Amino acid sequence: MTATEMATDNHQIKVSSNHRRLTLADGLFACAITISVLLWGYTRLWQAESGVTMPVKLADEAERELYLTPGGIYTAADIMTNGNMTASERFVGFRAVHDFSPQPGDQLCPITRTKANQDCAWVIAGRRYTFCCPPCIDEFLELAKNRPESVLPPQGYTK
Repeated sequence: MTATEMATDNHQIKVSSNHRRLTLADGLFACAITISVLLWGYTRLWQAESGVTMPVKLADEAERELYLTPGGIYTAADIMTNGNMTASERFVGFRAVHDFSPQPGDQLCPITRTKANQDCAWVIAGRRYTFCCPPCIDEFLELAKNRPESVLPPQGYTK
């Protein structure tokens, strides 16, 4: 074998080796996409079967009115404790991860009954409630202002 053939052979081996790595990377990427799609589908199926739907964020003006006006069991002191802001202002960049399989003892989101995120909390009636995502705070706050008798204490939302 000449030096040129050897270099060509080495080059071919290198190209072949890179080709295998690309194929593996492509396969891993395809697996990740497939798993994501399956999880998304499972989540949507679970929501459809259980009747659970995720709430939609309020329009800005309606949200400000909801959060910055006392009513029902939501007081001016609660508004101050929550920083005199809306949930979307307080939780900018918050990424919700919904856990549809809470374990006994886990705090539950009062709206979806999924596992609550301790970082997503709001004070209502002087009590700290935890939620899965900021739009659930919107919905729960509506409930606290318009149907306060239906609001349980925070420990009432435990699996």
